[in-house]
This record gives sequence, C-alpha cells and structure tokens, in this order.
Amino acid sequence: MYYIFVNPASKSGSGSALWAEAEKIFKERNIPYEVHLTKKNESIQKDYEEIYNKTTERPIKLIILGGDGTLNQVVQGITHLDETELSLIRNGSGNDFSRNKELPEDLPSIISGITDRKHELNIDVCESVYSGGCLPDGSSIPDGSHRYLVSSGLGYDADICYYANHSPKLKKLLKHQVYTFFGVKNVFTTGLADMEVDINGQISFYPHVYFLAAMNQPVEGGGVPMAPDASDTDGKLDFLVIYGLSRLGALLLVPKLKSKKHVGRKGVSLLRGEKIKVTCNIPKMVHYDGETPGLFKSFETGIIGQIRFIY
Repeated sequence: MYYIFVNPASKSGSGSALWAEAEKIFKERNIPYEVHLTKKNESIQKDYEEIYNKTTERPIKLIILGGDGTLNQVVQGITHLDETELSLIRNGSGNDFSRNKELPEDLPSIISGITDRKHELNIDVCESVYSGGCLPDGSSIPDGSHRYLVSSGLGYDADICYYANHSPKLKKLLKHQVYTFFGVKNVFTTGLADMEVDINGQISFYPHVYFLAAMNQPVEGGGVPMAPDASDTDGKLDFLVIYGLSRLGALLLVPKLKSKKHVGRKGVSLLRGEKIKVTCNIPKMVHYDGETPGLFKSFETGIIGQIRFIY
C-alpha cells in the first residue's frame, strides 16, 4: 500500500491536476494507494500516526506529490524514520531535491521508478535548532527546531527564500527564476553579521557574513550548487560561509556560485562536519528547505538519522 500526500496548491495550484493524471496511472496499473491532502502550515503527523497504528505493513511507503516545501512538511511529521520509505512526484517551483537526485519529469517513468524500486538510497535527515528570534517587524517569537533534507542556514540565502515565499505573484510569473531575482536584489539589502562558528568543537570567527549555508545536498535556491561535493549519504554536512566582501564583490560572486566557480575564492569558506553551532551578533533570517520561521541569533544544525528514499 502506498500512502500518497498530495499538495493541491503546489506549483501555483497545479497539484490537483497532476494528481488526477497520476491517479489514472495508479488505477490502470492496479497499484493500491490511499491519498491524503496536505494544507499549508498544517502538520501531517496525525495522519502519519494513524497510518502507522492501523497497519502492520512495514516499511510504511509514503509518496509526496509536491515540491521541496511539501516534502519538508511531510518529513516533519514522520516519527519512525527507520520504518518508513519515502518517494517524490516532483511538482514545485524550486525542485532542488529533485535536481539533486536527478529525478525524471515524465510522470509514468516517475511512478515506475517508485513501484519497481529502480533506485534505493538511505539519505541523511537533518535538524536545525534556533533561538533568540523575532519576526521582520521586530515582534518576538519562540525558539524552535525543524528537520530538512536539502539545506538549512541563515543570512542572505534565507532572505531570498523569505521574499520569494512572500511574493506569490512574482513567483508565479518568474517560476524558479524568482530566486535569481531576489538573489541579485538582496546582495544590497541583507544585513551583515559577525558569526562565531563551532564545527565539532573547532571554533572560528567570521566577520561581515552574508550567509552560512548547511548543505546536505549540493544544490539549493532553485539550482545553485552551493556545495558541489555535498552528499546526503555520507553522514556529514558541508558548510558554505560567504564573508568579508564588499557589496560589489558579493554581487560579482553570485554568477560564480551558479557556475561552481566560487570554491577557493576570497571570502568563501567551505567546511565539513557532523554538526555546527553558530552565534550571531544580530538576528539573521533562518531557513530550512526554503521555509523561513524568522530571524535568530543562535543556530545549530546536524544529522539526526536516515530514511530510505525510493525512486
């Protein structure tokens, strides 16, 4: 039995139409399934627990129809990672997870890959913990934690996610190029922080930081290879820090990020480790797989386990 979590609003509302196409294939091939519709900002944990408790079949086979945000929403609610398998029918605007895994776009091929178990991987699941936060309007918010599969971080790249998520009309018009638009714009507007960075007990200080990205996979932000050698199967995270550059220098670095030519340049540091703790002198926007809970001064992230991914 496949338990399919569908986001009808994914990719500017095209999720329902894509599910109608997918459902025909499931019925034609006599593939048993049960569908659950997701809602924005609602946890799927209750649905997952009901599935877990009503069936003795293990592993529980979940299929997500949506983008990175829907995939992340489902991962938050999985309470038994080691007894669950995950698959994805891509339908988002950024689709970084799909890019990193080179998932096919052809719907029959996607479904065949899942049901025939063409590829199987144990992928790392990560969690970010943050505190000392506020919203952009200055109002305080509680400390929090969230899981992610692609990336997390704070600063400039999180600012891009925030403005893209809060610009639905522009996102619909530009699609994944909305990240490029805000990527250029925010070079001149993002606040620069001084950061103390602790990676596995090794402490470093970085002045005037544009952003720090914790990469579980190589690509984020609609296709930008922030950490080209990152792998979600090695039990480690790659950390990219951009710091100490002028605004013009940072702007000139943006196209180099997209072409993988940033590695080894001035103001660019690539690190690797199991976990990281970051302390900032000012609150910085945090993101986890493109979702932005707010601005925080303290940020920790690391790997908490693995889940089986089938595609």
